[in-house]
Parts: sequence; structure tokens; C-alpha cells
Amino acid sequence: RCLQWFSTFPFFMQRAIAYFLLLLGLFTISAQAALVSGPMISHIDMREAKIWIQVDAPSLVRIAYSVVDDSDSLHWTPPVETNNSQANTAVLTLDKVEPGLSYSYRVELNGEIVTSPARFTSPANYHGRTTPPNFKVAVGGAHYVIEEGFEPPYQILGDGYSIFSAIAETQPNLMIWAGNTAHLRKSDWTTQSGYLKRYAMARSIPDLQPLLQSIPHYATWGGQDFGAPNGGMNSAYREIAESSFKCYWPRPVVVSQLEGVATQFRYADADFFVLDVCSYRNDTPTSSSLPQILGKEQIEWLRQALVQSEATFKIIIAGAPILNPAHSRSNLSYAEREHTDLLQMLRDARIAGLFFISGGKSYGELTRLVHANSYNLYDLTLGPLTANPGNNEDELNFFRQPGSSTFERHFAIIEFTGPEEERSLTIRIMSIEGKELWSRSISASSLQPAD
Repeated sequence: RCLQWFSTFPFFMQRAIAYFLLLLGLFTISAQAALVSGPMISHIDMREAKIWIQVDAPSLVRIAYSVVDDSDSLHWTPPVETNNSQANTAVLTLDKVEPGLSYSYRVELNGEIVTSPARFTSPANYHGRTTPPNFKVAVGGAHYVIEEGFEPPYQILGDGYSIFSAIAETQPNLMIWAGNTAHLRKSDWTTQSGYLKRYAMARSIPDLQPLLQSIPHYATWGGQDFGAPNGGMNSAYREIAESSFKCYWPRPVVVSQLEGVATQFRYADADFFVLDVCSYRNDTPTSSSLPQILGKEQIEWLRQALVQSEATFKIIIAGAPILNPAHSRSNLSYAEREHTDLLQMLRDARIAGLFFISGGKSYGELTRLVHANSYNLYDLTLGPLTANPGNNEDELNFFRQPGSSTFERHFAIIEFTGPEEERSLTIRIMSIEGKELWSRSISASSLQPAD
């Protein structure tokens, strides 16, 4: 009878009643639920935005958003219910976004607005209309948050969290995290709870919150996000490693034909291809097999995606250096045959505009691979954001550019500027205080295959 009575109402009233009952139930269960970290913008496109959030108990979450100074344009996302199995994280889709507009948004938790207004700006629709807009990308390496009761005695493995304020002051349009975003420890990598708690701790730094909510953030993982050293495709903890990473780093698009966390996105006249150096890794092969880090499937996906791209710049991001020739498990060159095949594929396909960004190191550097019959390739390797820095004395990288070694905590700002026919990218390596340590400029015209 209750169902018959309920069915007599119009559809919109049924939805309203169902929402009210669900909200009432959740509010009763977790009246004290609170925001843990975020909101974080995980992706912005011309017609849509995605926002990530984490709360401390199962809750119903929505986001209210509108064009700045236009209250009549108010929209609400569909409500999303969080759950403990995903650490009460949620991704909300803002599907009423239009190009080139500034939006104000607030988070509603169990029927109550819990954040101050934050803002984002959607990319302008310049295609066929104007020249590509200038834009700025922040890039960071390893992030380590100290956690009382879990640190080794007499060691401080992380510090310098004010670096996130320095990044925010440069006003980038987006940020890329190049691996080792949580820095798992032995106490973390044998249970799902351990993974999730470590990611939650890494995300909750107060200095980080303003940066999270103002620009989109994209990430790949490194070995310290995956778990035990040299883990890979045969790791017993692979599934929980991947599911935990995805709880905190939602992807702009799922590459259905690939396993793992690979993805891609576009901003202005740059396509970004995010590689996975863990899911296909097998660096302890048998006598009848060869080491692999990227895997044939991922390399073929990358080839197809690069060939199809019409972007001026094609940025390849990985949690391990791609061009560093030193024989180390932390470099792609450790899988020698795969490394050779990848570079040959890039030459054969005559891909223009390539630039590599990598993490996974305790120091930073710029690698330049000189090609006799093609253009030079560059790989910007990022050292730590907040983890402890180290040095490069153990690796003979004879492609390292003089003056680019960085042995302190740092971040990079990459600026894409210039008129359509004279585009260039400028790398600026910045200290924890926001001071420039070194810089280089590379023109798009220099990233063209030989005739």
C-alpha cells in the first residue's frame, strides 16, 4: 500500500521525497560528519567539471555552483552517497559548465553548506576562433607527510609544506603530480585500510587545501604509491594499490583497453598523456623473458593517441624517467628492449611537439636526448616537493643538462606562451620559497621531425 500511495505522486515529487528520506537517514546515522579534505578540482573541461571531496563518515554530498555574479544560474549536482569502503571519498560532476566562464561553488554535506565559496574558470573555446591561450602548469614530485607513531626514530622524512602556498602564488592553471604522491611505508602497504589512511594523511595538509580547490589536479603513481619496492604486475597487493590510488586521484578519462591508471587530457594546445609505470612492470623476469615497465599494450595505446593528436605540444608524464639512460630500476632504460622500442616508435611515427615529464627521483634534472636524424627530446625530472631530497651521484646520466641538477625541495612551473606560429614552453624550477633556481625555454619549432 505504501508503494501504491508513493506511485500516485508526480515523478519530480517522488524524487524529492526519496531524496528527503535518504538525507534524513544519513543525517540520523552521521549527524556529526565533517569535511576531511578538499574540495579538490580533479578535472575541468569546456562543458564539464569534476570535483573530489572526502568526509569522515558515510554522508550525502552535493555541490551548488553558479556563474560568478549571476545567482540566477545556480545549479546543483546530483547527490552522491559516500561509503567507508572508499574512505568516504566522492567525485561530483558539474555538467552545466560552459566555456570561458568563472564559477563559484560550495559543498553541501547532509543538507548543510560546509564550505566557503571557491572559484574555478573553465577553459575558453578558442578552436577556430582565436589563437591558443597562454597558460601555466605547476609540476611536483614526491610528497611525504610526517605521521606521529609511524616515523623512524631520529629521522625527519618530510617537511616544507609551505611549498604549496608558494605554488599557489604563481597562479598556475593546473597542477601535475609526477608520482609518489603519498609515500607508503611498510605499515601501510599490506592492507586496504593502510593504503587509504596514508593517502588521507597526505591529502589533509592545511597548506594544500587552497591549491586543491582552485585549479584541477592530475596525477600518476610511482613506486612509493604502489607499495613494496619493485612491485609490479605480479604483486599480491596490486588490486588494493590501484583501487586506493583511484579513490584519491580520479582520472579525467578511463582508457578502457588498458589496465591501471593511464589517462589523458587536453588543455589549450597541449595534449597530456599520463603513463602507468607500475601495472605492467616486470623487472625480475625469467631467463626466457625480458624486463618490461610500460608493457606492449600501453606503448601501442600511446602510439595511437600521439598519432591522432593535433596539439602543438604532446606532454608525456610518467612516474619514472623516460630518457635517463642510467641502468637503474627507477628508469625506463632498465627495460632496455622496451626503451629502445619506444624511442624507435616515436622516430618512426614522426611525432612533433614531444616533451616528457617524470618523477620517481630524490633529485631534479633536465635530460636532453640528442637525435642525429630527428629533433632533440627533453625529459624534465622532478625531485621531491616535501619528501627528503637526495643527490644523483649514483647515476651516470650523460644526457643531463649542465646546471639543471636540483638537490633541494622544489617544484616546476611550465609556461606555454606565444602566438600560434611561434609557441614555446618555458621551464622554471622554483625553490620552496618560490624563488627561481634555473630556467630553460624550448620553442615548438625546435620540436619538429627532420624533413
